[in-house]
Amino acid sequence: MAISGKIYANWMREIQERKIKGILEQVMPEGRILDVGCGAGFLEKHLPNAYAVDIDLENLKKAGATKVLASGDALPFKSKIFDTIFCIDAIRLMRNRAELGRVLSSMGRAVASIFCNEYNKQEKLQWLKSEFKNWKIQKEFFVGSGELDAVIVCNRYS
Repeated sequence: MAISGKIYANWMREIQERKIKGILEQVMPEGRILDVGCGAGFLEKHLPNAYAVDIDLENLKKAGATKVLASGDALPFKSKIFDTIFCIDAIRLMRNRAELGRVLSSMGRAVASIFCNEYNKQEKLQWLKSEFKNWKIQKEFFVGSGELDAVIVCNRYS
């Protein structure tokens, strides 16, 4: 990896770790945890018992959890088995968002976020909420500084 690649990787890690800490200050994960689109496993550093799902094998190798090479569009799990699902800046990549609802337990919560900035944060939050329009939004907030994530916490209507 070139020096610029290392600098970018370190910078990105710092930003992502700050965002993850901000999310975990607002949301207490419970029960069986799934991270869809885990990337390099920043969340799993804080939740080592989570199931980490990603389509990128190299990134998945970095996650310190139970690793599953799969797409969020076709999750290889039984229905209603996860109590907390995270989808940190990956919902925009999914075509079959119904998979999150399928694997979420009846009383479970989903935590979804999307990258934004000061100028478009309300627009991005509204887009995120529209992707979960048939869900009950429990909480919405922003994390990060400069580079932000709009975050919602929601559960399925039964």
